Formats: sequence, structure tokens, C-alpha cells
Amino acid sequence: MLRQFVTLHTRALFAPTQHRGSVVRLLHASRPVAADLNKEIEAITDLATTAKDEMDFAEESRNSVYYNDDKMAAHDAVEEMTTAYNSLLARLSAADKSAIESRIGMRIKEIQSAYEIMTLNDLED
Repeated sequence: MLRQFVTLHTRALFAPTQHRGSVVRLLHASRPVAADLNKEIEAITDLATTAKDEMDFAEESRNSVYYNDDKMAAHDAVEEMTTAYNSLLARLSAADKSAIESRIGMRIKEIQSAYEIMTLNDLED
């Protein structure tokens, strides 16, 4: 196994330029990259949970003196989640992007929509 790894990398270093792209794609598809991606998805999922919790706190404190602070905390949490999600999508290929969108995109959109509804309810009050 180690010999195959060394041989692959040695060939990649000394191969003509046109063959390096396939090796680079092979290296980028390795487990550490997938593990890093999973960690980022997990971090975004944690941010989504925090944003949802902050919005719940804000809704519970509606019509109290704490509401504005809770709403600001919800806003900050939704912005942080959205920024992390968009940053991840910007770095991915189209295929990876669609996989991530199908995996966590709906939850992100639901939280963003819920925050917008909460904001619109404030305008009506």
C-alpha cells in the first residue's frame, strides 16, 4: 500500500503537465478532504441549531423587555450561519455544491425564511 502511494505521488511529480490534473483530482478526493468537508457541514449544522434556538428565544420573549436583545442575537446567529454556508458553497464544484445543498440547504432556507417572517411580524405589530 505504501509503495503504491509513493509510486503514485512520484509519478505525479515527474509526469507531464497534462497528467497532473487527474492526480490532483485524485488527491483532492481523498479522505482528509472529505473529513474536512464533513467537519464544515457539522459546524454549519451547529450554527443552524444555534440560530433556530435564538429565534425561539426571541419568539418566547416577544412583548417583553428582552425581545429586542433576543431578536438581535437571532439576527447575528442567522447571519453567521448564512455566511458560513455561502462561504462553503463558493469553494465547491457544481457537483459538490448540489450535494451540499440537498444535504443541508433546505434547513438553511427554512431558518432564513423563519427569521424573515419574524421580522415581517414585527413590522405588522
